[in-house]
Amino acid sequence: MCGSVVVVSAGGAGPPLSPLEKGPGFVVAGWGQYTIVGLYFSPNRTLAEFEDFLDSVSEAVRRHNGGRTLVLGDFNAKSQAWGSPTSDGRGRAVLVWAVHLGLSLLNRGTVHTCVRAQGGSIVDLSFASPSVADRVANWRVEDGVETLSDHNYVRFEVSTSPVVAMAPPQGPNRLPRWCLTQMDRELVKEASIIVRWASSGDERDTSVGERAEQLRADLTEVCDSAMPRARGWRRRKRVYWWSDEIAVLRIASHRARRDYVRCRRRNGLDVVLEEQLREVYGQAKRALQLAISCAKERAREELLEGLSRDPWGRPYRVARRKLRNQGPPVTQTLQPELLRSVVEGLFPDSQGHVPPTMSSPVPQAGRGSIPLADSGSVPLITGEEMDVALGRLRSKKTAPGPDGIPGRVIYMTREFLEARLRELFNQCILAGQFPKSWKEGLLCLIRKAGRPLDAPSAYRPIVLLNEVGKVFEKILADRLVGHLETVGPGLSAEQYGFRAGRSTIDALESLKALTDEAVAGGDVILAVSLDVTNAFNSLPFETLLEALRYHEVPPYLRRLLESYLQDRWISWTGSGGQRERRKVLNGVPQGSVLGPVLWNIGFDWLLRAPMLPGTRVLCYADDTLVTARGSTFAEASRLATVSASLVARRVQALGLRVSVPKTEALLFHGPRRGPPRGAQITVQGVQVEIKAQMKYLGLTLDGRWSFKGHFELLAPRLVGAAAALGRLLPNIGGPDSACRRLYAGIVRSMALYGAPIWVHALSPQNITLLRRPQRVIAVRAIRGYRTVSWTASTLLAGDPPWDLQAEVLAQVHRYRSSVRTRGERPGPEEIGRLRTLGREVLVQRWREDLESPVAGIWTVEGIRPHLERWLKRRHGALTYRLVQVLTGHGCFGKYLHGIARR
Repeated sequence: MCGSVVVVSAGGAGPPLSPLEKGPGFVVAGWGQYTIVGLYFSPNRTLAEFEDFLDSVSEAVRRHNGGRTLVLGDFNAKSQAWGSPTSDGRGRAVLVWAVHLGLSLLNRGTVHTCVRAQGGSIVDLSFASPSVADRVANWRVEDGVETLSDHNYVRFEVSTSPVVAMAPPQGPNRLPRWCLTQMDRELVKEASIIVRWASSGDERDTSVGERAEQLRADLTEVCDSAMPRARGWRRRKRVYWWSDEIAVLRIASHRARRDYVRCRRRNGLDVVLEEQLREVYGQAKRALQLAISCAKERAREELLEGLSRDPWGRPYRVARRKLRNQGPPVTQTLQPELLRSVVEGLFPDSQGHVPPTMSSPVPQAGRGSIPLADSGSVPLITGEEMDVALGRLRSKKTAPGPDGIPGRVIYMTREFLEARLRELFNQCILAGQFPKSWKEGLLCLIRKAGRPLDAPSAYRPIVLLNEVGKVFEKILADRLVGHLETVGPGLSAEQYGFRAGRSTIDALESLKALTDEAVAGGDVILAVSLDVTNAFNSLPFETLLEALRYHEVPPYLRRLLESYLQDRWISWTGSGGQRERRKVLNGVPQGSVLGPVLWNIGFDWLLRAPMLPGTRVLCYADDTLVTARGSTFAEASRLATVSASLVARRVQALGLRVSVPKTEALLFHGPRRGPPRGAQITVQGVQVEIKAQMKYLGLTLDGRWSFKGHFELLAPRLVGAAAALGRLLPNIGGPDSACRRLYAGIVRSMALYGAPIWVHALSPQNITLLRRPQRVIAVRAIRGYRTVSWTASTLLAGDPPWDLQAEVLAQVHRYRSSVRTRGERPGPEEIGRLRTLGREVLVQRWREDLESPVAGIWTVEGIRPHLERWLKRRHGALTYRLVQVLTGHGCFGKYLHGIARR
């Protein structure tokens, strides 16, 4: 029925291959410390037979699971999760099966594993337990090797230790850092009082730079008094499950092994002694292995139990791949020449750019130096402004700047040092100077996956600035935004990024309204997405200063911002441990509070420039979308060609550059009005293909707003996230119900992003794609069996269907939009009342849907009459056995009889 499977060992110095079990279509073999499962299932069998086959393989894996398992074979299943263009029922069943076995997919890329005359496919899959997956490297399909078969060879290496990035020795750590976890809050306050008393002298005769340096030194003393300094990166750190008992057993095992090996070298002179030493070594080795296994299990249980206290702790970060491998910063791992090339590419040093004239012509004298401000003409900083700026530090956990002073320490000292901070900020405003120490940032590089490591685009630059300077920036940013909104000229309405009350959903909603109106009138709209290369790091300072003049920013603010942009530096630690610096001559300061506001001001000229009739430009930060409306595709394409090239030239006039090869185009149209096959437009001499789909602001758009492609791409990603979090949610033990609901909410928030935009396109097919990942995470949240239905699992989890929740989100968003259209802002109580009403309607609709369930009838009959009480309960928790009672699964005779086990 399922064909033959063979697992072969090539011999050599490796351990022998030992058969463990075989069944219809699969075989299990032991190879040293690894368990290898080989399988094959015919493509001619039904889906029900395939699911039964997966169940039999699951039982075999559990019987022989030693923690290091590889499952390899021809599943004859397709899914976008491993590179197939489409997904089928078998592919979805394999994903769920792998989730419940805790297996990780090893397949990488989209090279066909099976090639026939009819075409190619990816049906040969590799799975591994997490401990093995961390050791797998260089998984590949050998498509250029002759195999005398339709299938290609699949090769990968398994190392003896987890794959980690190699790092050179660490140099001296010259930047101060403190252990926040060991901070004594009382000592912070006591040290602040002493610092205030010691610095109570008159500082009015000192410059702002000297006062800023003195403040930094005093805050350093506060930190040193309240917590120890952090040590630098250590290359070796013992594993989380290590103990003194294991260390003793390891020493004993090594000693026994040495004795045994030395005896064997005597060429059998004492056979009896050799046999005794071999037995002693075997016992010591088994004792060490058992101790390690028990320690790992205890440590895992402790980690999972700890999730109830800290849901965002280390296990969560490991599962979501948010925990970086221990090692030095990226800047210390790159060769000096490569690092220099990357930094130069990310922070260009072009100077002397002549920006377009934005402001009205003024005499040359007026365009020179800005006069000094005096205390009578400048609004000094108020207590309310200080409270708002310092309040943002209360719960922030961002990494500190070069001075190492955490923002929370500054917030805790506000009672004693706020007056000193306020006086320093006011002196900066009156002098029109921004302290030099607040303008130097610490450069951190983050690698981007799938990019060549020698290209600057493979790294995302993050610049860490001192927190005191960012408090001052917050005050200036609020004043700058207030000026734009009340005095003006304000920002263009087509800019949706970095603005309060605006979001990606608003930008998408504006685009959808534009296309709906055109399609309803019988027209089409061609949208062209332009990619601005390294936008935030490349905007010239000259462009920013010209934009500040156009927006008539008050002279005292312009003078201060001019000082803010001058003499900026970034620093980093190189491979040898030496500190290196580079002057920054372009771009809005990365990592700053003022940066986003300055970007909007500098880029606003492009949105205010006149456009051709029928064209429009929408922006979210640097994501620029050009739309062209026409009665036919030919007319829209001509307009799009001209307008996209026009916008690209205006981007260049600002001192930026458009990456034309990354330009995408999509046609929004009505029925039977799609673009011709192979249609293209020309942008700055480069042919751009009109695609069927386009990724924009997190959603995959298509020409009819059907979102079919969006949900097909989203579903595997949701299943993957549910699988990763599901490993932290065992049926027995593990975190409590609150943590499980929290993790289910993470997957739900990923699924419902953009709901107000795609809720109208919830076809039965799209709803099915949404319900699969909802069931996966719901089953883990309730400690349920793998076969619990979607109806029963979501009901027990108290998680209404995501399609119904999407309608509630859309309703709340529509109300907010209507209120903002009237120039008002909805209050939190009003929004809360609307959500409560929407929740009541949602529960009522859910109750109606449960009147005729297709599956989970046992569960629905027991809970539906008490649905509201079940959802609002604040006591009780679901246990493994209780869920068996509520679902009818497990040890009950009826269930066992149904699966032919009794």
